[in-house]
Amino acid sequence: MLFRQNMPNLQSKIRFLHAVPTAPAVDIYLGEVSYGKGISFSDVTCYENISPGKYEVKLYAAGSYDKLIVSKSIDILPNTTSTVNIVALSDELDILVLNDANIKDKITNSFLRFINLSPNAPLLSLSLPNDISLFANVEYLETTGYYPLSPAIYDFKVNFSGSSGLYKYINNKELNNGKFYTIYIIGLLNRKPTLGYLLLEDGGQ
Repeated sequence: MLFRQNMPNLQSKIRFLHAVPTAPAVDIYLGEVSYGKGISFSDVTCYENISPGKYEVKLYAAGSYDKLIVSKSIDILPNTTSTVNIVALSDELDILVLNDANIKDKITNSFLRFINLSPNAPLLSLSLPNDISLFANVEYLETTGYYPLSPAIYDFKVNFSGSSGLYKYINNKELNNGKFYTIYIIGLLNRKPTLGYLLLEDGGQ
C-alpha cells in the first residue's frame, strides 16, 4: 500500500459573499485563479474545494482585469470551511474571513449564528418573537458563535439598539437537524439598497 493512501484528506472549502451595498460588481481571484466573475452585492458563490495554504485574494472591477481594487493575503488551514466576505472598512473594501462549521460527526439539533454586515446599522439583536434573546448587541463585523436550536420552522425578530419600536422579522425559516446556518444582515438602514438578510447553510455541502 502506498504511503499517501494513509494520509488524511486535508482539502478545504471556500465561498465568497459580496456584502458592500455601495460597491460595484467584482471579479474574484485567488492568485491568478478565478473564483467568481461579476459578483454583485448580496451574491454568494458556491463552496469550492481548495488546497490549504496562503493565498492572495484579488478583487477587480467586473470585466476589468487591469483595475485592481483590493489585494489581501489570507491563510487557508487544512480541512476547514470558510466564507470570505467582501466588506467595507474605513470607506474602503476589505476582506473578512469567517470559519464555517465543518463537523462531520453525526450531531443532533440545529445551529445558528448571526452576523451584522450592515455598515450603517446600530447594534443588532436577534430573538424569537416571544423575545427570548439569541444574540444581543452585535456590532458591525462581529462574529457570534453558533447557538443550538431544536429543528423546527422559526420566526426571528431583529431589534435595533437605540431605536425603540424599530424591528424586522425573518419569517418561516426551516432549520434542519444536524445543520449549521448563518443569518447575515446586509444592506443599509433607511437608505438604498435597503436592509435585508441572507440565511445560508454552512458546512461545505
